[in-house]
Amino acid sequence: MADRFAEIESFVKIVESGTLSEAARRLNLSLAATSRRLSQLEQRLGVLLVRRNSRHLSLTEEGSLLYERAGQALLAIDDVETDVMRRATEATGLLRIVTTIGAGRTRLAPLFRDYATLHPDVAIHLETAQHATGIIEGGHDIAICFDPPPDSALMMKHLADNPRFLCASPAYLNRRGRPHRVAELSAHDNILVGEAQQEIWRALVGGDTGPRVTLSTNDAELARAWALDGAGIVIKSQWEVEDDLAAGRLEAILPDLRLPPSVIAALYLPGQAEAAKVRSCLDFLARHLRKGALMAA
Repeated sequence: MADRFAEIESFVKIVESGTLSEAARRLNLSLAATSRRLSQLEQRLGVLLVRRNSRHLSLTEEGSLLYERAGQALLAIDDVETDVMRRATEATGLLRIVTTIGAGRTRLAPLFRDYATLHPDVAIHLETAQHATGIIEGGHDIAICFDPPPDSALMMKHLADNPRFLCASPAYLNRRGRPHRVAELSAHDNILVGEAQQEIWRALVGGDTGPRVTLSTNDAELARAWALDGAGIVIKSQWEVEDDLAAGRLEAILPDLRLPPSVIAALYLPGQAEAAKVRSCLDFLARHLRKGALMAA
């Protein structure tokens, strides 16, 4: 394929130059190599393309047809290469993003709207899912995840930390009492979200068996609903429950206790950040998410 392209490119340059010697100069080839490419092209196609002598060139009918079509094709290739290279420096094109349902609707959607306003040449397509995985299979440019597992096939950019709190409903705390020390947590009903939280609870209450778990789920919104309904103490992130805390639907327990934060990260394929639309979006998200975390702290 490379030889075929070189032959066609040389043929077009010969026609545009008017002489083999001038075409050789423009192609940075020897005269013999330029003439050889033309001969190979004619042999492969089985027709004479150029009538030539030492001083003059003219196209046959077949040569004119090839020049017209090939010239258009080379111009199209130049145009698309220019457009693709422009995208390395200018944010443009379709940007496909996937994230979790709750975060996408409540937190990230307004940020992506603002990003699109700042970058009118970028079209945002935001998908939400229970778990923001399958970036390759889904054809996404970026996945915004929370506490993402390591994936050797993907790159990860740390965007911000989402502080975590112990919290429960006033109804539960009125019924079971408000813990004032970490040691008192082991006597309470706990709502567990995912395996990672089990390690946090185990570090808090100690022991090999971990916390007393009343309810467990992999659905963060379901865990919040259980906590609101008075089922027990749950570990939730700032994004998930700050409105509930402000409205009094949930109360923070041991508010001075520092829990490992939830990591907000972007996953993308190696080399994907070379595209300006991806790079600028990642920088925009990191800047605004960190600013939001500082304001809430």
